[in-house]
Amino acid sequence: MSTDIESVPAVGTAMPDIDLVGPDGLATTLQQVRAGQRAVVYFLRAATCPVCVNHARTLTDLATTGDLGNNVRVVLVAPGEPLDAAELARRIGNDTVGSWASGSGHEAAGLGSFLALQHSGTFLVNADGTVAYRRTATLPPNSFSRRELLKALGR
Repeated sequence: MSTDIESVPAVGTAMPDIDLVGPDGLATTLQQVRAGQRAVVYFLRAATCPVCVNHARTLTDLATTGDLGNNVRVVLVAPGEPLDAAELARRIGNDTVGSWASGSGHEAAGLGSFLALQHSGTFLVNADGTVAYRRTATLPPNSFSRRELLKALGR
């Protein structure tokens, strides 16, 4: 399936409440994980994608140092099942952020795949669940911009 840019949530629209599963098999949703807080949600191409893991580590560092600001959660989402969430958590090696798997939920955020390449992306979701910023791409190097994200956060 190819990603239709029109299906990616636009800035100012609601972020879909995607079903998630944790490394321990706990089922939840994106809204429950956000718990009414502002969140940076990063959808990885795969839990083992080196570029995506590097972006996830950058987000983890920004969260750990407080550079994202107060009350901003980081939610990392890999496609797949609990084993994928566990692999992501292992690769990140930090409990500051949540590592989750979406099953096939990436598509609900407009992140399908094209020629076997899973699309990835970064979303800043406001406390009310609306998208404040988005950056998505077919290739992982283009799915995250530290500078743009910090600007969107007013940092």
